[in-house]
Amino acid sequence: CGNVLFGDDGFGPAVAERINTSQAVPDWAVVIDAGTAVRELLFDMILSERQPRLVVVVDAVNLGREPGEVFEISLSEIPRVKVSEFSLHQAPTSNLLQELQEVGGMRIAVIACQVESIAEEMSSDISSVVTSAVDRAARLIADTYLREPVPAKVDKLDRELQEA
Repeated sequence: CGNVLFGDDGFGPAVAERINTSQAVPDWAVVIDAGTAVRELLFDMILSERQPRLVVVVDAVNLGREPGEVFEISLSEIPRVKVSEFSLHQAPTSNLLQELQEVGGMRIAVIACQVESIAEEMSSDISSVVTSAVDRAARLIADTYLREPVPAKVDKLDRELQEA
């Protein structure tokens, strides 16, 4: 997720594009550029009869780290400040992710990149340090999450069959 019209905030969509154009995405996976519509997409997942087992969210953050650093953060580390009207960093989106994990039983991973800056005016220019982080994040996601299908959650019947 991210807004391609605000510089480094376009990190998430750039990673999705890089994965879709340079990685082999398995049939059991899909890579989506959610852009600024991440909340709507997460809400649809909550309501869907067929839910994913894993959701990997990729976004730009400002946590005071080294610009261009790519790292995984827990849901509790997602900044709860209002950055813009279309930001993952707002509590409603963070709450939806928490709901997917706790109620939906989905595994949620958040891959973040420390921004150099977020443009205050519209600009599609991503800083050079964040641009170089796009390749690292795409490889990290491909190597970590696109190798083997995520196992289905074990329900009560499965546990009983395994114990028998």
